[in-house]
Amino acid sequence: MQISSIYDSNPERWKARIAGLLDFLREYGDRRITLRGCRLLARLTPEQLAAPGVSLLVATVRGQNGRQLAGVSFVSGYGKEACLVAVHPLYRGRHTGTALLSAQLQRLGRLECQVACDNPASLKMCFNSGLAAVELISGPTGKPTLLLRSQPERSAAILPQEGELLCQNPS
Repeated sequence: MQISSIYDSNPERWKARIAGLLDFLREYGDRRITLRGCRLLARLTPEQLAAPGVSLLVATVRGQNGRQLAGVSFVSGYGKEACLVAVHPLYRGRHTGTALLSAQLQRLGRLECQVACDNPASLKMCFNSGLAAVELISGPTGKPTLLLRSQPERSAAILPQEGELLCQNPS
């Protein structure tokens, strides 16, 4: 599997590519992809991809007819505006979504997602990617939804080192 960024400066190819990705999201997003996220992706321009916090990645696999799409991930506003991931059913359970989300996190440096509590596969993907639940909110459809965020790296300077005293004032 290969994870790559999507970018095309040719307006006609760009529109066709985005249309294909939106079709993929609709078909394999199991009706869990938000309308707002799809609208943001539909309006996305190549110039917007250069903005901080925006990224469009695809996972492809080598097939009989060349590279085939296995998954799509779109993030806008570091995930506050949109955080979409869809994986073709043939590639689910193989960490394709986790690889896409991990690549987004590595690329952007921080990430936030909202996942409905009744979606265990997506929750597992987020947890496996290093996101942590920080709040329980009401989602766009009114369902209980977890707000997940990447955790800042803890500095080694503040962590106790092996052999170091944990208590600075022993009595």
